[in-house]
Amino acid sequence: MIHTEKSHKNLIISRLLAPILSSRDIVDILEKIIKKTNTKSVDLDFSGVKFISRSAAHALLLMKERLQAKRDISFINTNKDVTNMLRIVAANRVVSEKQKPEFNIEKISVNSLFKEILV
Repeated sequence: MIHTEKSHKNLIISRLLAPILSSRDIVDILEKIIKKTNTKSVDLDFSGVKFISRSAAHALLLMKERLQAKRDISFINTNKDVTNMLRIVAANRVVSEKQKPEFNIEKISVNSLFKEILV
């Protein structure tokens, strides 16, 4: 059997999953669906999606990063609330990656702590 690869797929999220995306689990389902397609480009059409939770948005952005080597994934027709949540989560990820605290372990003798208390 010859395996042909289509160039583009459009997935309407509200019909495929739900109009309210409130869980990371729903993104796992979406990832399995995307992996089954034999396309290089996938548009995730958010028309009809009314809400996306912070955790679902985070999972969606992580999924996009994981799959970007094999597929070009685009978010289209996002309403204002969905767009804002995706932007907030994406911005928080960038900030948290840049501001990773340094953790330096300093070895301290327990006896030295007692000396400070007794003095």
